[in-house]
Amino acid sequence: MNQIVWSDLAFITFNEIADFLTENVSLDAAVKFNEQVESLLEKLETFSHLCSPHPRWPVLRKCIINKYSSLSYRVEGHKIHLISFFDNRGVHPY
Repeated sequence: MNQIVWSDLAFITFNEIADFLTENVSLDAAVKFNEQVESLLEKLETFSHLCSPHPRWPVLRKCIINKYSSLSYRVEGHKIHLISFFDNRGVHPY
């Protein structure tokens, strides 16, 4: 079983997305996003290489949470380091 480690940036970006959904879409959308993330993290605890490596930075992996948001992470031994959550519609380095 792998250990999930949240970076400060992952924590901040997760909360930004959840807050945006709560304020601009609905509380239900924010709850659904949270459930999707929890489900993904449960899978990553068992299958650390579940998501595809990034083509430019193979040490990073990218998981699509839903059509609007994704997660980047890296694997170090039995630790999954969550790097950042991001909006797929915006400009981002991932």
